[in-house]
Amino acid sequence: MLKFDKLKIISTIDNIKNINENEFQSIIRDGIIKEQKLSIKSPYSLYIEADYTEGELVIEFTGKILKDDYPSLINKDNIRICLSNINELGFCNLNIDGILSDGEVVKADVCQDVIHPDYKDLTKSIRAGVANFNKYLVRNIGDNFIIEKNVQTKSYKRRLTIYDKQQELERASNRNFLNCVDDKDKLLSSFNGTLRFEMNLNSKEQLRQCLNIKDTSIYSVLNSNAKPLWDFLDKAIVDEGVETASGNLADLKNKLLLEHCDYDLVKVEALLRKYCSQKTHISQVMKPYRALAEKLSNNLTPSVKQQLRNLLMEIVIMIGILL
Repeated sequence: MLKFDKLKIISTIDNIKNINENEFQSIIRDGIIKEQKLSIKSPYSLYIEADYTEGELVIEFTGKILKDDYPSLINKDNIRICLSNINELGFCNLNIDGILSDGEVVKADVCQDVIHPDYKDLTKSIRAGVANFNKYLVRNIGDNFIIEKNVQTKSYKRRLTIYDKQQELERASNRNFLNCVDDKDKLLSSFNGTLRFEMNLNSKEQLRQCLNIKDTSIYSVLNSNAKPLWDFLDKAIVDEGVETASGNLADLKNKLLLEHCDYDLVKVEALLRKYCSQKTHISQVMKPYRALAEKLSNNLTPSVKQQLRNLLMEIVIMIGILL
């Protein structure tokens, strides 16, 4: 079952009533209310917009709207609860049946939480397994490990982020959310040793392609049987089990430098520039490192890719539950 940490839904304007004028910002033109908007960031992210000109209702929310049930994330079994919880806030009254009937998902963050003891080791293995550094951009931004498909066409862009969920949840920015749940300690403990794999799908075309669906109605999205996270990694990481030459002393030296730079070719290039003269063609200097990085990625052991497959196909999780 697919799970999401964020959904953006567009429905018809008839599905919102009783708007609290003190909470919503009204956009007035020529004495007529054209739009009414509500945007809150804490304790959870919520955006509601009533666009009277377009006749649209826009709702965007994250899994934190589930409060103590946040570990379940947004899915087909609790989407109604998510909308009910929004109603309970008292900002407005949403016609839940109407939204579920005619609502369309236009953006979503599909994600999966997996149990893994070593975030750094796993992401290092994934970095070493990415074959084409021109096609896939691999980098760390803060505490997030990111793989992004480097293409110009927006509908084919993909961005996968991996991070330690418990560490992220313990940040000061989540303090207000933790204070609004009934059992903060239980919620935090449920994410112990958890890594989150998250992919941003920012258009209806991306949703259709990644989820293998014909339309982006709410239940078409939530009922999809696709495995978008695994599909992405399966293409980004080379096939395992390919033997490579044993190498020589030069390869050994280059491999040590690659290891020092966490197999990040951007870091390698930055380091080499410090020691090369201005007349040196850095592209030529980088050639053996790029070649070795690709050769090493081709030697990815079967256990690494199989481990990822098991994690994302929920095999390992089910074994853990049974034990």
